[in-house]
Amino acid sequence: MKLQTLSVIAAVAAMGIPPAQAATTIIGDSVTVACARAAMASPQSAPAQREALQDCDAALAGKLTAQDRTATLVNRGIVQAAAGRTDAAIGDFADALARDPHLASAYVSRGAALMQLGRYAEARADFDRALSLNAARPELAYFNRGMANEKLGDLTAAYRDYRQAAMLAPGFAPANVELARFQVVPRRVAQNR
Repeated sequence: MKLQTLSVIAAVAAMGIPPAQAATTIIGDSVTVACARAAMASPQSAPAQREALQDCDAALAGKLTAQDRTATLVNRGIVQAAAGRTDAAIGDFADALARDPHLASAYVSRGAALMQLGRYAEARADFDRALSLNAARPELAYFNRGMANEKLGDLTAAYRDYRQAAMLAPGFAPANVELARFQVVPRRVAQNR
């Protein structure tokens, strides 16, 4: 099967705007594909999540190429995170990264799951790694890193990351929403306040 990486927004964290996750699409027709589709759709209802997890589990129980197994672990992790099973999701992302430590989408997804747990410094490190690996959609990694920086109290870094995300993808609404909350003033004016 041929793999293609595709990034999607998944509702997985607080702050009003969720961190982004990166799903891996597998071309073909099987439970492996059903798992990939579920990761891209990030099912919200409990029955849809259960069905998606069953598809992912069935895919992983079957014979897969090493690349497809790694991709399916990332996809199951995304479904786990959407179902609120954050620790299980992080485990899947860690397993995928043990198989392929250069998989930027797994770092973006694990970082988003770490954000759910309030582990912002670890999440920021994962977003840094995804960016160093030339993430397919760097605006997602910059946006997520901005959220982590903001939670860590570094508003300047958060603003820069949101701005970079918006510059890379001008139509990326979440970055523009976050940027609208900031007011940038010259240093001299800020010091006189």
